[in-house]
Amino acid sequence: SRLDSLARESTALAGALEQAVADGARAAADAAAIAEREHAARAALDAVLVAGGGEREELARAEQAAAAHRVRLRQLDDRGRAAEVADLEARLARESMREQVLVELASLGPAGLRALASVAGGVGHARTADTGMTGAAGAGGTAASDGAAGFEGPAGATLADDTEEDPAIALEAALDEAVRHWDREPAPTEVPAAARLSALRRRFHDLGAGNPLAVEEYGEVRARLDGLEAQREDLERAIRSTRDLIAELDRLIADQFRSTFVALEDAFGRRFTQLFGGGVARLSLTDPDDLDTTGVEIMAQPPGKKRQPLAMLSGGERALTAVALLFAMLEVRPVPFCVLDEVDAALDEANVGRFTDALRDLSLRTQCVVITHNRGTIEAADALYGVTIGDDAVSRVISLRLEEARTIVEAATAV
Repeated sequence: SRLDSLARESTALAGALEQAVADGARAAADAAAIAEREHAARAALDAVLVAGGGEREELARAEQAAAAHRVRLRQLDDRGRAAEVADLEARLARESMREQVLVELASLGPAGLRALASVAGGVGHARTADTGMTGAAGAGGTAASDGAAGFEGPAGATLADDTEEDPAIALEAALDEAVRHWDREPAPTEVPAAARLSALRRRFHDLGAGNPLAVEEYGEVRARLDGLEAQREDLERAIRSTRDLIAELDRLIADQFRSTFVALEDAFGRRFTQLFGGGVARLSLTDPDDLDTTGVEIMAQPPGKKRQPLAMLSGGERALTAVALLFAMLEVRPVPFCVLDEVDAALDEANVGRFTDALRDLSLRTQCVVITHNRGTIEAADALYGVTIGDDAVSRVISLRLEEARTIVEAATAV
């Protein structure tokens, strides 16, 4: 019966296995169909994405072009408004300059009217200038006598009695004619300054009648001017030589600074590795192009840590980094002696040992005076100096050379 039962179970299991195989085949067929539909759907989705990407790129290009056109339009509007303002300012300045020119010419009297007539080619208002100076010019008078003959007062307010034209109208007409002539001619390359015009105006009013001693005075002034010119040339040569010397000194200082900085950076890296027992440190300039204002940045990487600025280190690490920089400076530029005050206060025993080793290496070229309370540093010293107070409350300085003390101790031990 047991065998029959097992045979029936085996038959049932065989049927179940055949059913499972059939189900697996149907499932595989369904999975293949689903994979094919998924592939088709993914291909359609990729096509849609590609088409949408092209449209988005075209839309982005169109938006960028529109933004560029808007910016260009704003710039053109700004330029148009600026041009309108400049045109208005130019017109106002021209009117103001015209008024100033009329005032200046009126103050010059007939000379100004004659100058305008000569500029305009003697057309139009040259007759007015000649009329205003009739009688004086024929007598060979000076410009001042011409002004007295053709005008009333120093400002030239009116013309002579035989002239019917108003001086202001004559000046304006002559100026208009001169302006039309100037419009046809090229503009002068150099325009006199307002200060020079004022100086010339004052000289014109101060000249008056002719000076018979003008030749002698001119010779004296010319000689003095030549002397001043020679002095000016000497001063300019001295200034140029001084500037050349300053430039040479700046170049030498910059070269020496760069070479010293390179040596200091190398010495600082070695001292840092010596004091920390490993690690890397470097110096860098904040502005290498401007050595007058540049700063120095310290990057330190103690053993087992990442590289970071000096401000991110602990107190002991900062102190030891500063000691490394100080020792590097003393190595690059040795000095007769160096005083260190409590530089080892934040160091542990291992760091104190490396500190004393570096200190002994440095003491071969520089005498080091260390103010400290650290026992390890005291043990590495060659001589000790201390202050003590006795029973009489008087401070005393006690000195001890350790080499002599060792000799005394060895002698006492031998005995």
